[in-house]
Amino acid sequence: MKTETNAGNWLFGSKTRCIRYPFFILTGMLLAAFMTVSWAYAGGTYKWKISQGIAEDHPASARCKQFAKIVEEKSGGKMELTYFPAGALGDWSEQIEANRMGTLEIGLNAGSTSYDPKTNLMFMPYLFASWDEARAAIGSKGWLTPIFNELYSGIGLKVLGIYLNAWDGMAYTDRVKHLVKVPADAKGIKMRVPPIRIFEVYIPTLGFISTPVAYSETFTALQTGIVDARSACPAVEAYVMRDAIDTYVLTKDAFEYWFLTMNKDLWDSLSADDQAILTASADKVMAEQAVAAEQDEKDFMDKLTAAGVKVYEVSDAEWQTSAKAARQNAWPIIEKELLGSELMGKITQHATPVSK
Repeated sequence: MKTETNAGNWLFGSKTRCIRYPFFILTGMLLAAFMTVSWAYAGGTYKWKISQGIAEDHPASARCKQFAKIVEEKSGGKMELTYFPAGALGDWSEQIEANRMGTLEIGLNAGSTSYDPKTNLMFMPYLFASWDEARAAIGSKGWLTPIFNELYSGIGLKVLGIYLNAWDGMAYTDRVKHLVKVPADAKGIKMRVPPIRIFEVYIPTLGFISTPVAYSETFTALQTGIVDARSACPAVEAYVMRDAIDTYVLTKDAFEYWFLTMNKDLWDSLSADDQAILTASADKVMAEQAVAAEQDEKDFMDKLTAAGVKVYEVSDAEWQTSAKAARQNAWPIIEKELLGSELMGKITQHATPVSK
């Protein structure tokens, strides 16, 4: 599931939480201080927590456990990671905050755009065109990981690895009577978008009527006609909502990925050898996930077909047509409002070329 809540708002979302905020900060400072002391006091032996905040049957759970096992083996038992099941340490947004503070040493969660508008990069449209390109961008030797690491270091996190989840697609109800694969087909269609600024910018450039709807309300919105279709839809989410849709198109307009992160102060306190162990372990786990995710996507598309949903993929030429529309009309706005010229320069340097 695409995590679309503002992760920063859980601290300030109600009067009760506002009243408790000073105590929370004091407690957090004490816990952070304790954790810093424990990192130094452990005499070279580390006991850390690792968790993810979505669902225990999500592949992220198995990847956390795999990472913990590899790190312990590579370190000869020097680094011991205990996995906490999803929800035990809070939801994904609470875990991000705990990870920043140091009360959770390592987390595998969706990113948040709440802390820095530049992190909207995680939903950059028409950046890649293939799984191979996405896989080449991640890992310690990929071009995308250091960019996100720089962004996340500003909020107190070290990006150990990027977890490839799935391509986004678009799901249509039976109220849409024709196949939609390029912007010329999209006129008049009310398209659900996540309430995240970058989607609100680029989806209209593809010809749709953009309608922000929270994830929790999307199924009902599709059924009742508030929207005719939904974007930001990996095949697994289309399958979850299969009773409300008629057609699914794998558009590859954006890629959904998560981040394996470590508290930055903790990372900075480690030796180069210890850091190398964590980096190598993350590279192995994230590379395996990047292969498995492609197969998972195919499996869910087969399940959609078996459930009676009509399934299509865009051709290279159709992808190029939509990419040109988004890059020409949405990318300048994204640069101005969210990413800035320096970051956009790095993106354009590596983005999949499109024909003129």
